[in-house]
Amino acid sequence: MRKLILATETFPYGKGEKSFILPELERLRRHFSITVISHANQEQVEEGMCEKLPEDVRVVCFGRPKLSVFDKLKSLVFLLADRDGRREIGEILRGKTAKRERLYQTLSFFAQTLSDQKKLKKSGILSAKEPIIYYSFWYTYFCYSAVRVCRQRKFQHVRLVTRAHGIDLYHERIPGNRQPFKHQMEARLHAIFFACDYAKKYYRSNILKNMEESRLHVCRLGTEKTNIPKMYEKPRAWQMVSCSNVIPLKRVPLIIDALALLEEEISWTHIGDGEQMEYVKAYAKEKLGKKGNISYTFAGYVGNNEVIRYYREHWVDCFITTSSTEGGCPVSAQEAMKFGIPMIGTAVGGVTEMIRGNGILLSSNPAAEEVAAAIQTMMSFDEGAVNAMRDAAVMLWERDYDTDNNTAKVLKILKSIECAD
Repeated sequence: MRKLILATETFPYGKGEKSFILPELERLRRHFSITVISHANQEQVEEGMCEKLPEDVRVVCFGRPKLSVFDKLKSLVFLLADRDGRREIGEILRGKTAKRERLYQTLSFFAQTLSDQKKLKKSGILSAKEPIIYYSFWYTYFCYSAVRVCRQRKFQHVRLVTRAHGIDLYHERIPGNRQPFKHQMEARLHAIFFACDYAKKYYRSNILKNMEESRLHVCRLGTEKTNIPKMYEKPRAWQMVSCSNVIPLKRVPLIIDALALLEEEISWTHIGDGEQMEYVKAYAKEKLGKKGNISYTFAGYVGNNEVIRYYREHWVDCFITTSSTEGGCPVSAQEAMKFGIPMIGTAVGGVTEMIRGNGILLSSNPAAEEVAAAIQTMMSFDEGAVNAMRDAAVMLWERDYDTDNNTAKVLKILKSIECAD
């Protein structure tokens, strides 16, 4: 059976990647013998493996590189002596801003790469003579480590592909506002998968303007088909749901600010947890605690199956996201669309592609008043307009976010790469 190596950040450990990777993995394993290289740290490993991971998928844990000051100093010597390193430094020095931050970011990235490269060579995973596809789920240091290993002639049969999401794609998402070693990786990759049209256009405009089109592909992440339940009787209060990590870039407090401006009866549920959770709870109590028309629930972290169960068992009038940035098309929004839930979202990343007659697109950086006005507008729609939005949501999901269709596209590309000289 053909071999595929899937390099991940933490999967199958931890929480972050499961809902993104599992649907695609389940389909790819029908065509490939799969080895997952996880870069989870020890704490994430101790949390346990994903319960649904197929038994025939091999897992190897390299761990995330832990680098001392000495490791970085040693890497600096290699960086200065390395052809890729010298090119990278030259590009930074020719730039006009944030040179110190960019140099430090490059050094850290290179040090992580060298550590991972050593583990990859020692593991023997790439030693087989038959064709292998190395599929990096992120366009980061473990993609670059495979690129460096596969420079050797004996690995010419290995095909290298990567996904690009957000923190590994957009310059503004990292210190120094520059993604390191992208030019060095790009030259040796057989394909790059983007999560949305916006991401591909960004790559063309800001990183590599002249890369041939045949290696750039929009391959959206998707969600599983679900039997849509019958509509339940609507609760008296208007039901709004948000689902995201509670971190600064998701701007959950902005939802609270918007609700504080409204007098309509609304019930809001937020699904998700994160570093700002305690602050957001306290802020909601301060801003909404005395408003008798607003009720709210913080459900905390729940798995993807529990999110689907929530949509099965609860009527939802609107899904809302006020994120300041998105690398692609958020899976949380895809799940809501699948159930025909209208959406309010900020015009960032792939969200702009997810609202097509099924909701209201905000500006990229809305004030609370704009968000509140959008909620009021959504609440004002008559039954016919709401049903039209619900139908549009389902149709858009079927076209762009069905895992079966999306994985079929990925599989077709992988097979074409295998056959390429």
